[in-house]
Amino acid sequence: MNYNGLIKGAWSNGIAKKLLILLGLSLVIFVIGVLLGSWVLGEKTLGWKGFLSGYVVFAVLFISVMINVFKNTSESMREGKKHVDVRGHVLVLGAGHQLKSILRALKGDKRPIVVVSLHDIDGHFIHYKKDYESDADLLFAGALLADQILVIGEDGPERDSRNLHCIEVLRNLCEKAPRDIHCHLLLSDPSSSEILWYLKAPEQNKGHLLVDIFNEYEFMSEQLLVGTDFLPTIREAENERLHVVLIGTGPIAQAVAFAVANICHYPNYSRTGLKTCITFVDEDCEKWVDRLVVSRMGLFRLSKYTYVDANGNKVTHDPETMRGDYLDVEWNFVDAYCEADLARNFIAAVAASPKERLVVCICKEDASRAISTLVHLPRAVYDNADIAVYWREANDDIIRHINESGMYGYVRIMGDIDEMKEFVQSKRVERGQRANYVRERHLNPDTRDAEEKMWYRLSEADKTSAIYCANALPLRKRCFEISDDDILLREAEHRRWMMSMLLMGYRSGPTDERTFTRHDIIPFDRLPEDMKTKDLYILENAEYIMNG
Repeated sequence: MNYNGLIKGAWSNGIAKKLLILLGLSLVIFVIGVLLGSWVLGEKTLGWKGFLSGYVVFAVLFISVMINVFKNTSESMREGKKHVDVRGHVLVLGAGHQLKSILRALKGDKRPIVVVSLHDIDGHFIHYKKDYESDADLLFAGALLADQILVIGEDGPERDSRNLHCIEVLRNLCEKAPRDIHCHLLLSDPSSSEILWYLKAPEQNKGHLLVDIFNEYEFMSEQLLVGTDFLPTIREAENERLHVVLIGTGPIAQAVAFAVANICHYPNYSRTGLKTCITFVDEDCEKWVDRLVVSRMGLFRLSKYTYVDANGNKVTHDPETMRGDYLDVEWNFVDAYCEADLARNFIAAVAASPKERLVVCICKEDASRAISTLVHLPRAVYDNADIAVYWREANDDIIRHINESGMYGYVRIMGDIDEMKEFVQSKRVERGQRANYVRERHLNPDTRDAEEKMWYRLSEADKTSAIYCANALPLRKRCFEISDDDILLREAEHRRWMMSMLLMGYRSGPTDERTFTRHDIIPFDRLPEDMKTKDLYILENAEYIMNG
């Protein structure tokens, strides 16, 4: 028998005790029945043998009926035909591949868990086999009484559009909610998140549904890069630069690259001019260059980037001369599969260079391809680089064995199987809220609004900007000598701010294209004196933003 949800928990845990209770109940009912029968019919009472025989038959029939009741109730719940009255629960909409990790993250949580999905799924939760885009089905699942809603959707090409439609349905429903409900929305396509940045008015955050949006790959890359020691510490006196080599292209590699570009602004740039370098290595890389440049035209107009074709020929784009070369990140694109001599020689040269701090991230969707790439890198990489591999398999045993072998350095995992704990708890949102609160209090010291109230008045672009700001602080704390008025810190924050704006699609100067425009994307030394101190409030409150 396949029991589910509350019925499964009630029946399968301590089955012997439940059986004894049923036997006792059947005995009471049987005795009452015998006594009533004797009274109504005027018959003498049964002998003990007759009583025992009758009771055994009755008990077997009674327990069989009760088991069928349990089973039918469980099946009714599974089919979404029977309603369970719960409130203050976690409502998970969809059963995508993140569901198992979410359930692990909720282990020990005292709140009931309700999952809505048309797919057959098993687990210790209430499952409604219904449509998570239907307002009637969402009401049936108790959406208005939930403590938290997690919209993960179903795996497939239409997931983002379905999840966004689900949010619109939820917003309309939650106008009738008795209180605010926190909702976390998961998207996978980077373009889906970018579209939301153009919604300048915070209309989407009105009402009782408080939505925070997570891009799956961006969120995954932050687990590796923010608040860990994976990225190297480079101080002002050092003469090295960070070089991140991404083996692969696509949304995984893009998310890692953009997170690095936002976070890695080192103090020695002002003295040495050494820039963080991000290199993509993959076959058919020319198409990737075109796609990336078109998606961030403002960024790449102001950036130095080099394309190396399969024959080793180089084409370099220099930043627009009228504004100068002032961004501290540059880009390379090597058009070769990672086992080719061109790619191996390039990576080996970076690993051997005394002026490069190499980080290698293997961004392959296919697990067997990722492992093959990992174990056939140049020897110098294992000796001199930090390595991470994108990994979404059910377990990480093979990575553990690779590390235990001692042959391949120490390999970390991107896309950790337990990463959804942060999605449920949302520490990144809390950091963003604190960064925005500091900014709002700086602009309006008399405000009495709480962090959360301020947060849900923001557009998605402003939320993302605040999260980007908070994400950069842990590495900065490791690399800079913190002082009350450190010009290196202020300059680094300005470079980070420019990069985050360009990553979000801003352009410097007027444009007739559908983008944002900012005129202060200029070198730090060309800022007016009063503007050079505009970021001090962020630096003075860095510890609060990071840790609360």
